Amino acid sequence: TLFYGLHSFFIKGTVKHLGFAYNKRLRKELSLQRQSARDFRMIGSPLRHTKENIRNRQSELGKLEQSAVVVLQDSIQRSVTLLQSMLSAQTVAVLWLNEQGSALKIKGLKTCSKHLVPSKDVQMTGVVAALVRDQKPCLMPSARLKQLAYYETHSDQTATSFMGVPILEDKNLRGVLVADRLEAFDQRDLDALGIAAEHIVKLVKSEQLFSSVEKSKFEHEQFFYASSLLCQALTLNQVLETAFDATLAIVDYDLAIVSLYDQVSKRHKIQAFRVPPECPPMVTSDELDGVSFKDNAGLVSMVVKNRHYLPAGGERRDLSVPIFNKRLKFRGAESLVVYPLISADKVLGTLSLFSRKPRQFRKELRAMLGVTCAQVAVSLQNALMYRQMEKMATTDGLTGLTNHRTFQERFTELLERSKRHERSAAILLCDVDHFKSVNDTYGHPLGDEVLRQVSKILSGAVRKIDTSARYGGEEFAVLLDAIDVEGALGLAERIRQEVSEMVIQSDQGPFKVTMSIGVALFPDHGTSKEVLIEKSDDALYRAKESGRNQVQLAINSQREKQAS
Repeated sequence: TLFYGLHSFFIKGTVKHLGFAYNKRLRKELSLQRQSARDFRMIGSPLRHTKENIRNRQSELGKLEQSAVVVLQDSIQRSVTLLQSMLSAQTVAVLWLNEQGSALKIKGLKTCSKHLVPSKDVQMTGVVAALVRDQKPCLMPSARLKQLAYYETHSDQTATSFMGVPILEDKNLRGVLVADRLEAFDQRDLDALGIAAEHIVKLVKSEQLFSSVEKSKFEHEQFFYASSLLCQALTLNQVLETAFDATLAIVDYDLAIVSLYDQVSKRHKIQAFRVPPECPPMVTSDELDGVSFKDNAGLVSMVVKNRHYLPAGGERRDLSVPIFNKRLKFRGAESLVVYPLISADKVLGTLSLFSRKPRQFRKELRAMLGVTCAQVAVSLQNALMYRQMEKMATTDGLTGLTNHRTFQERFTELLERSKRHERSAAILLCDVDHFKSVNDTYGHPLGDEVLRQVSKILSGAVRKIDTSARYGGEEFAVLLDAIDVEGALGLAERIRQEVSEMVIQSDQGPFKVTMSIGVALFPDHGTSKEVLIEKSDDALYRAKESGRNQVQLAINSQREKQAS
């Protein structure tokens, strides 16, 4: 029993050890095979994108083309070298037709002659022209060098023997494979040349297939990367910028435009546009800024109505049809496609792509762009909802001005910015005079209308860098960035005057209101938010006590208070 147990333990241990060694060796062999497959470009390495390192489409596709050409030329050259050695030939050459079919280019060559043409272009003359014309194998027991177009000599030297075969790809002539030597060729040599020509065709097809797969892989990779970009966008500006990045990852363009559509007013407005670096503008920025137009017979309006991209083939054919409106002209746009941005069965706008290259937006790219635009629409809808929620959280519902909480946050930011840059700022506290009597006399609805009218005056008076807010009740506050005392008092006086000229209509007849304003400056009257609010409130109180409908500047010392 003891020996049986020891033997069993030894056997199991040996089997386990051998199994572990076998699995390790198997994994190693599979890894080597996979690496070999990668070396032979049968599979590609995984590609990783980052926001800082986005693969450039033109560069990547150019690398694919260069790689394919290098591999193909190397393979053809090896075949030609092997064929020359096997046939003991003087010259073996692959002559490829150019795009126009007017000349031949040397794509593979192995020779021991010094009389070849100096350039890679070979004119179609002599037996080479006959070979191209007839597209049939040719065997000449005796030929002179001047009859062979790939030689530059015009002597009557005899090459003894010449043979050539057409290189056919799906019955289409791509080029010819030729060979010559001093000794005569026979039928077996011609058959071998034909097999070599078929092999060259297979090499070309294989590389074409590989390039097609790699290009498709790259495009789908870019498509998935574009999708991931859109998932990260939150605000409207982020969505618009990401939409341009996402579409550029799929296809190169010279101009991209996003327009939004208001279904209530039936108006389109260009919200954002992008011209990639080093692209000459098709239209100036001034021509695009703020463009707004009603529904018309233009391409953008038709896309919104039909809910389908146009033109169908991605080509701009009818130049008489406007894209946005008749005033906007796009110079040099050969390719064009306009996509609707649809979310939850609602058209939010359009994405328009322009290119100077013809046939830039191919069918397979248009399909990916369509899916991307659907994602852009969803992100756009979310951004608009986010902006609406943010507006509701930061603005006063009655007046549309910044609410009190957001005012406090922006006041803190303003003071930090002013301290950092060592520049002045100002706060205006404004109060509608005798507002309680307005409510008592004309009713609260008219009182609310007074507040709305005053808020419009405040919004129109301040700059974009300033903040106008409803401070509470009938009180308003204005934050002024980078302004001196004269500028702050001048703005306050203008607001006071515009409010006093405002006329409110009521059932009891028209009436007017006035406003008192207190002004305090940073750092003249204080450096903290609390002190500046207190100083401006004191100035507002003095304006009220002094007869209302006036502007008062904050004062610092008790002596100044007594003097005032």
